[in-house]
Amino acid sequence: METIVMTMDVNGLNHREFRAIIDEMGVEKRPEAQIYQHITHPTESGFRIIEVWESQEGFEEFLERRLKPAIIKLDINRETTITFQPLHNFFGPRINELPSLIPVLPGGPNT
Repeated sequence: METIVMTMDVNGLNHREFRAIIDEMGVEKRPEAQIYQHITHPTESGFRIIEVWESQEGFEEFLERRLKPAIIKLDINRETTITFQPLHNFFGPRINELPSLIPVLPGGPNT
């Protein structure tokens, strides 16, 4: 298995819809065992999600078991492009400070 970076560009997705999907899946309270990191930022056309996964297969299993059912239940179907690349390097010099940053982010829990 190869550690991968998954990039998902979702056109037309807004903050409310993103938050509804995250809440429906419950990933902040019950994250998948194979995910290392999740980062999201708005783009001109929607949202970009960047995640580091233990393997592409791990993400694809998550997609089928949790993400697709949440999208179907909430009826949030948007044009989506997913790409995978091998992780080349990871540098997180202030990673221990991230937990205190999460509650104040505009896309964090309870937003």
